[in-house]
Amino acid sequence: MARPPVIDAARNLRHNTSAQLSPGENALRRTMSRLSAHWSTEEIEGYFSNPVFIVSTPRSGSTLLFTMLASTPGVWTIAGESHGVYAQFPHLRAEDTKMTSGRLLRRHADPETCKNMRHLYTAMLTDMNGSRLYDEIARDRTKQILFLEKTPRNALNIEFLLEVFPAARFIFLHRDPRENIASIMEGWVTGEKTGQFVTFTELPDWPRERWCFILPPGWRSLAGKPLADIAAFQWRACNSIIVEALSKLAANRWTSVDYADLVADPLTTLKRLCDFCGVPMGDYLQSREADNLPMSASTVSAPKKHKWKRHESEILRVLPDVEDVAEKLAALPH
Repeated sequence: MARPPVIDAARNLRHNTSAQLSPGENALRRTMSRLSAHWSTEEIEGYFSNPVFIVSTPRSGSTLLFTMLASTPGVWTIAGESHGVYAQFPHLRAEDTKMTSGRLLRRHADPETCKNMRHLYTAMLTDMNGSRLYDEIARDRTKQILFLEKTPRNALNIEFLLEVFPAARFIFLHRDPRENIASIMEGWVTGEKTGQFVTFTELPDWPRERWCFILPPGWRSLAGKPLADIAAFQWRACNSIIVEALSKLAANRWTSVDYADLVADPLTTLKRLCDFCGVPMGDYLQSREADNLPMSASTVSAPKKHKWKRHESEILRVLPDVEDVAEKLAALPH
């Protein structure tokens, strides 16, 4: 899915003065100003009466799932991840100035942050055909939409998201720890070489120049540890935090899906998820089979059965550290 100019505009807004804004950035700011001037807070909140967030550990297939669901009639997204949105709020960079973690909690969602974040999303949302939500609601203020979002760091942010979007529901995507840990390791290697997947640089008390993917609480304990330990820690922390947060919600507000089911039987899995979201499948999803799934935009190397065995000895060493969480995931209803 092509990333629209507003994604780059949002990423750059905080760093530019008004005199230096690009046409796309200026357009985004003008749209937000018009929203603030002509739409009430209650009206904007109404457009987020059906938000669905995909939450998962990094490298678990969330880009693939998001790409397919975003190709469904009635689904609105920003056509990518929300790093540019978070960048507009300096206090949302991390849990605190001590870099305790990248987790966001209820206390981070003050009323002004909630309002501005909803306005920013409203200005950026588009549907599968590229139509802008702002243009649609200018014609019909009562329009109802499904807002779909996925950003890896949101695995740690469910408490925060529920403050910004009180009606939020969640699709929890999880993946076999062997496969997922191997993919996280592969992402770290790529990230340290190219900068892809890097989320923090020059972290305090961290011997590596870069940190890739999410920053869970307790990350400092990994200093000097092998890459397999770091990846297993991220897998365990993400899934544990997600399970704990979702267990506090009513059963109808979240569903879980195993990545293995998604790729083995995409038609059945996507039908169930569309039913959960309350949207029709559409022709694109109805034609998805195991042998014609799109290649994820974040793929590092081509999918291959048992690819994790490239790191078999390292992964088998850390597997006991995650087995209890893996058992909880296996017991989840699907």
